[in-house]
Amino acid sequence: MVASSVPVQRATPGERASATPVLIIAALFGMAHMLTNGQYGFHRDEWQFLSDAQRLDWGFVPYPPLTAALEHLGLKMFGLSLIGLRLFSVLAQMLVIIASGLMARDLGGGRLAQTFTAVAVALSPLPLFWATEFQYSSFDLLWWVLIAWCTIRLLRDDEPRWWMAIGLFAGLGMQTKYSMTFELAGVLVGVLLTDARRYVANRWFWVGGAIALLIFAPNLVWLIRHDFISYHFLQGIHARDVHQGRADGFLRDQLLLGANLFAAPVWLAGLFAYFKHRHYRMLAWMYVVPVVLFLLARGRFYYTGGAYPMVLAMGAVVSERWLRTLRPTWKYGISSLAFAGVFAVGIYATLRIVPIASSGPLRDFALKNNTDLR
Repeated sequence: MVASSVPVQRATPGERASATPVLIIAALFGMAHMLTNGQYGFHRDEWQFLSDAQRLDWGFVPYPPLTAALEHLGLKMFGLSLIGLRLFSVLAQMLVIIASGLMARDLGGGRLAQTFTAVAVALSPLPLFWATEFQYSSFDLLWWVLIAWCTIRLLRDDEPRWWMAIGLFAGLGMQTKYSMTFELAGVLVGVLLTDARRYVANRWFWVGGAIALLIFAPNLVWLIRHDFISYHFLQGIHARDVHQGRADGFLRDQLLLGANLFAAPVWLAGLFAYFKHRHYRMLAWMYVVPVVLFLLARGRFYYTGGAYPMVLAMGAVVSERWLRTLRPTWKYGISSLAFAGVFAVGIYATLRIVPIASSGPLRDFALKNNTDLR
């Protein structure tokens, strides 16, 4: 599947109705994780969240408060349950899959583009992993994707009130993980370097910013009162990661692990299409800016994971339009190969990431290849 020069168009009513497969894919993804998430014990980070969930505050040394608050809710609802506590992570990744398919739909994609996007996202390493554990990155990924989806709706409909939704998810993102600032830098650069700069003079742009600041304000006050202890702590963690080589291979892993490896040509085509399409060029900067900033800051590869669903969605749309120009035999052959490759890579990733079996060779393979499961 490769990019086409055919411009992105709005979906027809029939194409919009075809979002049903996306919902089915998300539901199957959720069921698979609910059936397997109780196989092994708690991860060391999950014990930290469980501890903090019993002493809620507007901030914690390692992270903002939203994740611990969700864990507190999980304890109230399910008690000390692996499956129950990880339910929120599963739901977050299901929403990531749905929003990804909707991005393809809103960019003009039909059933093929929507389904491919949803499958490729569901079988990418990071959504698979973040649904297996309760981590703040599980929700950080969701906010990145929802901001991208709202941006697509903003640009497609030229409806500035979408800035309120962007502000909402930006605020929730800042209450989840401070690396959200890198995504917001991409949004700001995208606005200033493209036709979207017209929104700077629109009141809804500033209303969105005010909403984000209002949501983040309680944690900001906590940080000020505690001499920005989280910043100093994260500096130490970052220095440790760099020293241990955890930041090595950042660009390599964008290709290998940022999304499903077999879908790499598709998301690369999507990035190229965003740059080429003047109307949606802002989203290209929303990918490039965080990647460059994390590269310069020597961040870990998964920090940019939330940027891939939006480029996969665009890549699937332009690829679908290119396939329509081919003979039926070539069209179905290339489509079948694309899905087969994504499934093959996804199955391999699942065997390494998801706790499928509690004993036997599958368990041994997972524990041998996944230090987090160990």
